Amino acid sequence: YLWIATDGDLYTQKFNAAIATGEIPDIANVDKMNLKRLVEADLLVDLKPYYDEYASDYVKELIASAGDAAIKACTVNGVQYGLPFLDCDLETAQMIWLRQDWLDALSLTAPTTLDEFKDVLRAFMDYAGEGGVGLAMSSDLYGNQFDIKGWCNAYGAYPKYWIDDGNGNAIYGSVQPEMKEALEQLARMYDAGLIDKQFVTRTGDDRKGLLNSGKSGAFFGNWWGAWEVADSMSLDKEAEWKPYICPVGSDGKVTMFAGNPNSGYVVVRKGFEHPELIMKIASMQFDYSRYEEKDDEAYKELADYSELNADGSILAMNIDYYDAFPRSSKRVVDALESGDTSPLNRHDMGTYVNNIKYLDSLAAGEESTSAGWASYNSMTAASLVAETEVSKVTPVFFGSTQSMALKWPTLVKMEQEMLLKIITGEKPVDYFDEFVENWNKTGGEQITEEVNQAIKE
Repeated sequence: YLWIATDGDLYTQKFNAAIATGEIPDIANVDKMNLKRLVEADLLVDLKPYYDEYASDYVKELIASAGDAAIKACTVNGVQYGLPFLDCDLETAQMIWLRQDWLDALSLTAPTTLDEFKDVLRAFMDYAGEGGVGLAMSSDLYGNQFDIKGWCNAYGAYPKYWIDDGNGNAIYGSVQPEMKEALEQLARMYDAGLIDKQFVTRTGDDRKGLLNSGKSGAFFGNWWGAWEVADSMSLDKEAEWKPYICPVGSDGKVTMFAGNPNSGYVVVRKGFEHPELIMKIASMQFDYSRYEEKDDEAYKELADYSELNADGSILAMNIDYYDAFPRSSKRVVDALESGDTSPLNRHDMGTYVNNIKYLDSLAAGEESTSAGWASYNSMTAASLVAETEVSKVTPVFFGSTQSMALKWPTLVKMEQEMLLKIITGEKPVDYFDEFVENWNKTGGEQITEEVNQAIKE
């Protein structure tokens, strides 16, 4: 071993020292910042020739499922310095999770527009009785559950991310005029009591308490929102939660923004004798073992080795379809309905078998576990995402700039305070314009310039 680190902090210290001395590992996992440092230190080999020749067609297909973004992110001046991780896109189309039994009892259909959604919230509040709160929300307004991203998207606003302004320039979505309109409508909903009046101070347990006690029947989330309401299904046998794709905006479209396609890279030290090994290992791990039915003997060797590895994998990275879970879920749901498992790959079959057991237990009249219900309904929710046509906005920048390290925490805090003050009515909606002006003066304008320069470079 060149060196050993027993925890993350120690690894960071030793890796920094390795960069300084030029003695980096033959093969290493790095983030965007360390990739940049290693390229500037001229310590990495050009992996493109090895990627072209040795990476399997299937691995290339997985990486290309996010377009050229992942490869471009580790390419500098035409040189590909890394093999990118390709993560499942967690920023999928937002959903609203609704109490289906309440919809049925009130003879309502699922909302398809924002106005219809407001009508549902009013009806739900009355149905919940004293203490009913309408929409359950979190003070973390850009989180992946109980958040407002889906609402903002319907107004053409894309908070938190850097997007193209239509002329090839990067702009920060949170400070655009569309965001003001989305916030104005949220403030009106809060004032009308359609949003939980105590959302700012509620903890995660508090929010689950609202759902479990039948005081709220609606929240924004993603396909994994089933886990948020699984307990309420156990506590109330009449409760039935169901996900729906978020209502369309004024343009009649369901809009979403895509997440970061890759969170890291595998790099190879310049001078290492066998750079091709990284491509062979990746192809074996993510082609043979995960998806394709190939050489069973080779697969067994790989599986046996993985079982002995503390990390559970040979190469500590991930390469998958950008829309892996929705894509796989759609295949499994189709197979459950048709009984035809021939389209399923090795990875799908594990999900299929687990869900067959769940459905068989229901058919036998057995009481399902909350985990079994959540697992099955997360899969069906993801399948719904896969079959829904969405207008997808892809951010143009996920990295960092020199000024961000110093100024971004302050800007994030300013933004969070502005959101809460406007929604709760502490400040009028025109306070948004004052915020944007201060945001630019406090570093936002400088960072925007740096982001655009980084993109050009």
